[in-house]
Amino acid sequence: ATLLICNCTPVHFTAYGSWCPGGEVAEIWHELRKVGLEFIDVAPRLYCLEARVAFSIEEVWSALTDAEGWARWFPGVEWARYAEGTGEPGVDALRQSSVGGVRYDETMLVWEAPYRWGYRIDRTTAPVARAQVEITELEPDGNGTQVIWRLATDPAEDLEYLADGTPFATFLQQLHEEAMKGLGDYLGGTR
Repeated sequence: ATLLICNCTPVHFTAYGSWCPGGEVAEIWHELRKVGLEFIDVAPRLYCLEARVAFSIEEVWSALTDAEGWARWFPGVEWARYAEGTGEPGVDALRQSSVGGVRYDETMLVWEAPYRWGYRIDRTTAPVARAQVEITELEPDGNGTQVIWRLATDPAEDLEYLADGTPFATFLQQLHEEAMKGLGDYLGGTR
């Protein structure tokens, strides 16, 4: 873990980072195992969620791959961006985000326009997993798009703590439903 020290004392440590009375934050980064796409097939836990969005596959792909747009439709995303100096978004690009106050650094593993997009979490400021890969697949469905989200994880702890005691699979289903509604509202111009 990388520790950023603030310019005050004392520093108070929590499971997710630390703070100091002067308001400066010291973040503790948790490194995750560097896994590839094959992790989807061997992960200790795999969650697969599906939903239909009433927009074309091209529109959904455009919103999915626009990192900065995520804050307008995905629950809890405060900001997201592709890291400067990593070239054009695509395989091996680095994406950074802040979700619910937790920061993530991710490496894009797959970028097959407009059908398949996904990343590995490299490090985060919360101990969510030892390894994690998320893949989103898009399939045309009449005048809409079927969105299939696969989350493969080797959780660091029981994942229920992230979901305030809700079973993690239920939490993910609710999150996916809310995200797909947000995506639909965003693409429809109501968000």
